[in-house]
Amino acid sequence: MQLQQVILNLVLNGMEAMNRALDGRRVLTVSAARNESKGALVTVADTGAGLAPDNLDRIFSAFYTAKPEGMGMELAISRSIVEAHGGRIWASPNSPRGAVFQFVLPAGMET
Repeated sequence: MQLQQVILNLVLNGMEAMNRALDGRRVLTVSAARNESKGALVTVADTGAGLAPDNLDRIFSAFYTAKPEGMGMELAISRSIVEAHGGRIWASPNSPRGAVFQFVLPAGMET
């Protein structure tokens, strides 16, 4: 259930970011695959407003938000959940615009 919350948070953030995008096609992609250590790699990519490169190290901090109406808790909670399951979460810019959020979970984890 907790990992579903992480995916839901990332999908909703992507949808909100695409609503803020001024032009262009809006695409949200969710995928899962095995990584090189046979764990799970989950990716949520959007073509929204994107991420400021100087904020990449802060976006998972509690109370940090780029949204005027945001509380800055969704990504911090998502990070806590992923880390509690032995995983890691990160974000990067999407090309040509938008953001890519990924998290990896180890093989054989219990949910």
